Amino acid sequence: MKPWDGTQIIKPVVDSGISQWTTMAEDWEGQSERLVAAVLAALAAAPWGGGAEGEAFRTSHFQGDGPNRMLNQCVDLSRQITDACGRLRASIDNTLGTDADIESDLKAREAKAREARA
Repeated sequence: MKPWDGTQIIKPVVDSGISQWTTMAEDWEGQSERLVAAVLAALAAAPWGGGAEGEAFRTSHFQGDGPNRMLNQCVDLSRQITDACGRLRASIDNTLGTDADIESDLKAREAKAREARA
């Protein structure tokens, strides 16, 4: 038996799951935007101070683009999570369409073979 033998895509179940994913992803994307804005505001306030110790902290903290890189990755990842919903839905629909086409083709071939034998 092959790993995918007997596997079925139950469209209503998949649609429900993708709808839940979409809702979660959109909520998270909005929440992450607010969190990123709050972190950026905190960084802009420069709470480490302007003295030598504060400057040393700032230099260390922003080394390698520090928090900015992390915040950009957070925004990008949030978008990818949200965008995955549409891609997944299209992939499932394409798979179901391909399966239907294959089934139709097999039935046509079987009918043609029966006609040839008759």
